[in-house]
Amino acid sequence: MPAKVVLRKGRTGKFTFTLEGPTGQILATSADHPNLRAAKAAIASVQKNLSGASVDDRSASSTVAKKTTTRKAAAPRKAAAKKTTAARKTAAKKTTVRKTAAKKTTARKAAPRKAAAKKTTARKTAAKKTTAARKTAARKTTVRKTAARKTAAKKTTARKTTARKTTARKTTARKAAPRKAAAKRTTVRKAAPRKAAAKKTSARKAAPRKRVTAS
Repeated sequence: MPAKVVLRKGRTGKFTFTLEGPTGQILATSADHPNLRAAKAAIASVQKNLSGASVDDRSASSTVAKKTTTRKAAAPRKAAAKKTTAARKTAAKKTTVRKTAAKKTTARKAAPRKAAAKKTTARKTAAKKTTAARKTAARKTTVRKTAARKTAAKKTTARKTTARKTTARKTTARKAAPRKAAAKRTTVRKAAPRKAAAKKTSARKAAPRKRVTAS
């Protein structure tokens, strides 16, 4: 069974063909062709020129070329790797700088917050102090009011007691005055008969004496 050429259409719409052996092994693969006409023309040229084609062995030179190409490719790769590592380092440095800047900004933001918190705490302490001062002032005023009430109550009780004492004294004086007057009257009444009796007795005793002296 001779070899055969298989023509296919790819997903992109381009045409390719492969040269397959008797066992179905792919011997060669063509490039992509834009249309069916170009693909058929390429197949015809392969069929025409394949019988008299010569073999150009470039295996030895190809290995050297491969080594050189690998060296050439390795050098740019190393340079690219160095560039990528340098770029990564610079990116890492930039990210660290950004992080430090973010930390600074957060520290700056936190500083006003702390200052605001301190101000609020100071306001709260001032409010507490004012409320405490108001409470102490209210307590002082209540103490003063209670003291004034107590003093007023003491004064009123003292006035009441003095008024009661004065009224009691007046009543006792009024009661004692008639008693003294009655006692004086009784003593005067008792003393008047006594004096009259004494005068009569003295006159009776003195009358005979006068008569004796006259004789």
